[in-house]
Amino acid sequence: MKDFHRRSFAKTISWRFFATVTTIAVVYAFTGHAALSLGVGAVEVVAKMGLYYTHERLWARIGWGRLNHPLQDLPVNRPLTPQDTAEIRDRLQELGYL
Repeated sequence: MKDFHRRSFAKTISWRFFATVTTIAVVYAFTGHAALSLGVGAVEVVAKMGLYYTHERLWARIGWGRLNHPLQDLPVNRPLTPQDTAEIRDRLQELGYL
């Protein structure tokens, strides 16, 4: 199964929000300077969003650790016959989907 680019982008945004808030809090805890903390957070959020998105898209190309779709081996290059439909139903029942 492939991830859509918009899914990777949404994950990038949500992760960066939490990570940047953490970075700002850590910098503030060490320095006590709010302006410095916000400045570091601003630079960090832009740089790391790009890096994370690239990392996510590279991982989307790697099949290791993913479950295969239970029906991926069925050839679907023609209209389905009643026998095809029965085979799909049987496989899904065997796998516990139905």
